[in-house]
Amino acid sequence: MPMKWWRRKGKGRRRRSGARGEEVRPFVSPVLAVDGLGFNARIDACRDAESLGRLALELDAQFHGFRSKIPFEVMRVGPDEVLGSDEFSTVRFNDMFILFSESPRDNLPLRYLVAASLAYHQLLANGFIVRGGLGFGPVVHHRDLFLGRGFLDAYRMAESRAGPVRDVCAIMVSPSFFWEVSWSRQCCRVICLYEDHYFVHPNFLVDPEMGEFDNDRILRCLKDAGADAKKMTETKRFLERFEDYDTAMLPGSRSRELTGWTPERGAEARKHVGPSRPLEWFDDWPSVHREVARQLGTIYEPPERGSIGSGAGGDRGKRQD
Repeated sequence: MPMKWWRRKGKGRRRRSGARGEEVRPFVSPVLAVDGLGFNARIDACRDAESLGRLALELDAQFHGFRSKIPFEVMRVGPDEVLGSDEFSTVRFNDMFILFSESPRDNLPLRYLVAASLAYHQLLANGFIVRGGLGFGPVVHHRDLFLGRGFLDAYRMAESRAGPVRDVCAIMVSPSFFWEVSWSRQCCRVICLYEDHYFVHPNFLVDPEMGEFDNDRILRCLKDAGADAKKMTETKRFLERFEDYDTAMLPGSRSRELTGWTPERGAEARKHVGPSRPLEWFDDWPSVHREVARQLGTIYEPPERGSIGSGAGGDRGKRQD
């Protein structure tokens, strides 16, 4: 009988691997993956060793900024390194920065939403054209190796998008991660809905050190970083039209329609709309919504272009005006 090699709460059974008989421990974790778009073009533009070296140093500085905004319980930020407690770990694949946790902690999904929001702002300020994903699942971290369903889940949310969300410069939440999030007000205020896909809210949280990132500032950062016209247009549309928590609370909101949630039913609604098959079967949000509609005996109608949360994101994002 095959041995079950991981458990849901991250206490995977050890399994020997490799020529030296080393022990490798798979674990289950949220995974944040953020990618700097346009980086390959910048590499191609380096015509000599000196310019390539400057680009490498710039990437080091961006990774330092990324780590400096991780909500470690205990941390020290120095000029060249960030030291933190062991509830978070990071790895870097060129211009892709990855955050994960090798041991379970209380309320990790909320902490990842906070980390994603702050990292998004930090990387924008540092000249990144940010597109990312939040995933969840089993992974292995062994020496310089990092792989597993959790990483693929986050990677697909960042890199394998299609349709109207393809060029949105923001951090998309996967179905697997979403089902780990409690429906508390704290969590729901840090996510938003756009074109039937969930994203990390782009400007709800404010870091006192960096200040507020309203819609205009986000677009200004992307323009300064060299985002092309398509990304600028689609991100602007996202910022103006996403459905935030306050809009989702209103009768007739798209969030209520998709999840079956109402104030009267509360968290009880979640029991009635969860996917009947393992979340590994669902690689995108529309497939989840079709499954939910099947269970509820309704028909999933994809939104008309730009119909989600019309005006909600713009009003929420410019709340200081």
